[in-house]
Amino acid sequence: MEQLEGKFTVETFAKERGLGRQSAINLLSKLKKQGFATVSGGGRQKRIYKISRVRMTPANGFFYLLNKYSPEKITPSFEHYVHGKYGAEQAIIDGLMLQRERNDSRTREAMLHLFRHVNDWKRLFDLAKKEDIIEEVHELYEEARQKTKCRTMPKRYER
Repeated sequence: MEQLEGKFTVETFAKERGLGRQSAINLLSKLKKQGFATVSGGGRQKRIYKISRVRMTPANGFFYLLNKYSPEKITPSFEHYVHGKYGAEQAIIDGLMLQRERNDSRTREAMLHLFRHVNDWKRLFDLAKKEDIIEEVHELYEEARQKTKCRTMPKRYER
């Protein structure tokens, strides 16, 4: 079975394949589960299925989260894939570890915006303690408080 490539709605995909609407939905669902299709739209908009011949890896990781929350976008310097829960807390730690290797000021500026999305301060400081970078987290937080509007750190985690 030859796989089509491109952007389709359910109706156009069914017409191209010569299938009924429900059969097209079932086939698109299988392609999506296998990683060959991604979906955008929905709600009041038509769902658009983007189909590819190669598997599309889900966008997640350090640079995805950084570009999601920061107004200045960073081009990924390496591919970073994460399995499981990956939040702002883990991204701050990964960014500081990356900062040790290469001193990139644009990445550091973008990391300041991650503090607006920290929900679990305990997790942040447990990860920082594990990597022995608690002081660096405090310095980055102080810089974030001066340059952006972010949440106040609970008193038990202050220096």
